[in-house]
Amino acid sequence: MHEDDWRDIDGQNVFEMLVANGGPGFWIRRTTWGGTLARIIRAGMFTKHAPYFGNPSVLMDVYGLEGGLKEGLAMVPVPGTYKTWRRIEAPPWAEQAKLRPRDDPAIDVALAALDRRRGKGGRKTPHMESAPDTIRVPLSVPYARKDQAKGIGARWSLTDKSWWLPADDSSALSKARALGFLDV
Repeated sequence: MHEDDWRDIDGQNVFEMLVANGGPGFWIRRTTWGGTLARIIRAGMFTKHAPYFGNPSVLMDVYGLEGGLKEGLAMVPVPGTYKTWRRIEAPPWAEQAKLRPRDDPAIDVALAALDRRRGKGGRKTPHMESAPDTIRVPLSVPYARKDQAKGIGARWSLTDKSWWLPADDSSALSKARALGFLDV
């Protein structure tokens, strides 16, 4: 066995390693790293099929070869490439080391922040559109008057491509009627 045997290609990217391992908790090295290794601690939701699984965010704790924490809650860059990462056995010092617990709440906070930075948090739904039970009253608003519609609380529906108000907002409906946005 040679010291660099871990560099041999095993054909898996980090996402596939997560699946093969049944989740986080395994150790990796980057082929270009000299003196560090990392423990995978969390991955975002897999939204698509293999091999990239929708490219979710992946977090790791990076350690020196002797066991000192170098960087906690770090993003795994380019986890989808099998040429960059190698799964390795846990280092000998890992059993005695005080590793981050996999249920540490800081992990969820860091993953959510990383997802926001990467735009992986999903589409933000506008305040009123998130309520599916809201009865909508469609409005007739010319483009030139859209700011007036916004001013009374009207919402734009991306699916219908039209302005609307909730049926239970009588004050806004009265204002819409006065502005001529209601056909009634």
